[in-house]
Amino acid sequence: MEDAREPHGWGHLLAIGVVEVPDGTAVDLSVYTVAEVSVSSRPGGMFTDLAGTESPPAVPLRRRHRWRSRDRVTWQRGRPDSALRNDRSIWGGPGDRSYSVASGEEPVDLAFIRGLPADSVFDLSVGRVDPDSFAAVAHLAPGLRRLDVYLDNLGDDAPSVIANLTALESLALFADPAMDGGRRLDDHALSVIADLPALEYLSLMDGSYTEHGLQHLTRLPKLRHLHIEREGLTAPMFRFAAAMPALNRLTGLDEFGDDGPMPLAEVDQVRAMLPRIIVG
Repeated sequence: MEDAREPHGWGHLLAIGVVEVPDGTAVDLSVYTVAEVSVSSRPGGMFTDLAGTESPPAVPLRRRHRWRSRDRVTWQRGRPDSALRNDRSIWGGPGDRSYSVASGEEPVDLAFIRGLPADSVFDLSVGRVDPDSFAAVAHLAPGLRRLDVYLDNLGDDAPSVIANLTALESLALFADPAMDGGRRLDDHALSVIADLPALEYLSLMDGSYTEHGLQHLTRLPKLRHLHIEREGLTAPMFRFAAAMPALNRLTGLDEFGDDGPMPLAEVDQVRAMLPRIIVG
């Protein structure tokens, strides 16, 4: 942002409080407890968990990299008075800045969402939240097009809340395999979300669903791309995909080659079984 107190008018300020967003702006909202903000001399930006914490990151698609660059912590939760002032030699000019935001362990109460305009958020990613507050996400149904969420962080009612988000076009559901194999991303969850009328992309990361649960996905009329990564997958589990006329991509099965969710020989069986679908 522009800051007249910095050389050439550029700087970076920690924004706390009310943020004004122009009408019609597509807002991407990521909800985490912020524990630490750092900058470095290498371009880029990312959200990470604190090093050494056992809980998984809320959105693991953004992978953490170890960079050999000059890092400086500029703010830490619990030590706000010791935050360093912006240093242009670290931030660089517009487009050169690099940062990381480390998320903490404390759950976030999502009740504040009910105070937002119902059509104001386009993309929502949530980390560790108060399970009883997740129902507030239904308030965003008119505008929400994309949702990324860890089901094992939530309560039993989470799939029903998601089912109310009828404008969703993209949904990524993550499970914690250390928690009973991802107990909430199961057959019941798939049966509840399988009537989302606009859904075009679905990602299932880990979980404990079975072949029966996957068959519920045939009720998704617009699903074009299904991404699945989970241990224990077999080729017969994907017979349901032949009954999905809009589906044209099935990914994740050979995500890591020989170390992927399925043996490569079984991936080839899926390709033979689904000749009109790109499998990879």
